[in-house]
Amino acid sequence: MNKKILVVAALLMVVCMGGVFAWSIGVQGGGGYPAMGSAAITFTLNDSPLVFTADFQLQNGYFGVGLTGDYWFIYKPLTDTPVGSLNWFFGAGAGGTVGIGNNYLGLNLVARAPIGLNMMIPVEKIEIEPFIQAVPQIGVAILPKVGLHWGVAANAGIRFHF
Repeated sequence: MNKKILVVAALLMVVCMGGVFAWSIGVQGGGGYPAMGSAAITFTLNDSPLVFTADFQLQNGYFGVGLTGDYWFIYKPLTDTPVGSLNWFFGAGAGGTVGIGNNYLGLNLVARAPIGLNMMIPVEKIEIEPFIQAVPQIGVAILPKVGLHWGVAANAGIRFHF
């Protein structure tokens, strides 16, 4: 019973905050090294340089679920186009992934440095943001054994700003 009340309270907070802040939500997909591929839900608060994702990875009998948070400390326009402004960004962030595979349970934490391009396209009362990014990362595996690793992800996606 207490869990249900907690879930309802959390959902009400999210819905109420959506009325106070402009926000965006979208999807992205990509791949890289060493990950084979991922799909993610991405969201932001429009007046904030924070970008979050919840991603799902699937490769050769492995399934992982991860969360990332990035802070874009550089966000500059490159040019205006007939459909919207083309911008570039660079930031830093962190993420974590829990993975399950054939006789495998993994936990990884990473530091990230996203760099990419996006375009803000105004349409009626919303903006559409297609984007591409490369994300070099370095991390530590905690399970099944402790060790350092590195990787590079490449993503493309789209967010809808309300």
